[in-house]
Amino acid sequence: MTPDLEIESSDAGERACVLRLRGRLDARGASALTARCAAVRATNRHLVLNLAGVTFIASSGVGALLALVEECRQSRTRVRLAEVPPAVDSVIRLLNLDQFLSIDATEGDARSELEAA
Repeated sequence: MTPDLEIESSDAGERACVLRLRGRLDARGASALTARCAAVRATNRHLVLNLAGVTFIASSGVGALLALVEECRQSRTRVRLAEVPPAVDSVIRLLNLDQFLSIDATEGDARSELEAA
């Protein structure tokens, strides 16, 4: 059986890490994402979450993204979302969360924003 959410990591230089998500960002996926992001934050690096492969987002997934933004802010790191698919983007915008989440069209744009900070 394949996992509900697959998370692939890639270094984006010394200051950032890219996590590419594929699958469902539901309660189980949110838990896996939270644990993976905590490990990255422990290295004091910024995060780029590439959501291009996310096929579904539940309220628990949205909550995990918002909690991650707050945790990064408290640890003086940043998180940016990249390549957000239309279905996920519509949920974010419907809930007016785009004002709290930094969203970039491409992974490269997100990396550039973090490098410029």
